[in-house]
Amino acid sequence: MLKKGLSSYQLKIIAIVFMVIDHINTYFGASLGWPLWVSWLGRFVAPLFVFLLIEGFFYTHSRKKYLRRLSLGAGIMLLGNSLINFLADNYTDHFTGGFSVLQLIGPNNIFLTLALLFALIWAVDLSRENGKYLVVAGFLLLPILFSEGGLYLLPISLIFYFSHLKQNSKILYLGVFAICFVLFAWSIVIFWQMNTGESLYQYLTFDNEFMMVTVLPLIYLYNGKRGGYQTKTSKYFFYVFYPLHLWVIYLVNMFI
Repeated sequence: MLKKGLSSYQLKIIAIVFMVIDHINTYFGASLGWPLWVSWLGRFVAPLFVFLLIEGFFYTHSRKKYLRRLSLGAGIMLLGNSLINFLADNYTDHFTGGFSVLQLIGPNNIFLTLALLFALIWAVDLSRENGKYLVVAGFLLLPILFSEGGLYLLPISLIFYFSHLKQNSKILYLGVFAICFVLFAWSIVIFWQMNTGESLYQYLTFDNEFMMVTVLPLIYLYNGKRGGYQTKTSKYFFYVFYPLHLWVIYLVNMFI
């Protein structure tokens, strides 16, 4: 049953606002004097986009076109990042001092992660009819683990997929909570082992992926509707806004 709440378009707008705050905080938070807890605010953004990705997987008219759009966005982001990093001479490995492809094409490209996750979920879905697609899914695991946030978003995407497939929201809520609880416990363990001299609060604002749990209230508010104005502008807004706002932040950071 559909309930009053937030559409996918409204959720994306909320995510975009906090995404911008998160990226500004990453590059300028310290110089702006922002408190450390600001780093927690945007942790729901990536899992929320993955949740909406899985919703789109089940309801899109064409999975091929959906994957093509994500792949195109990933390619454009890769080229733009590479150009900016090349012009800024930002392509050397911090440890070896040599040329680094990952440094050149990074650091942010959520389109690539979403495209890989979409392809993985598609392969897993097809494997229910033909097991050979599990091999395809297996080949996708390594690039996903090395993509932006892929290590954390991979299990969450599978939870979203199976909870939707089984029409069981308990799988979603308990699964995400369990993963975040494990991440929180792991952060505590690492903090005590490292003994860096910083406070637990300081460390948890750095190793903060456990705060992905904050996506759950927003998922609860989701009403199952697409929303927006059903125009090409609203459809492609995120595809344009995401790279542009990051490139502006990169350039501002370069010059100041």
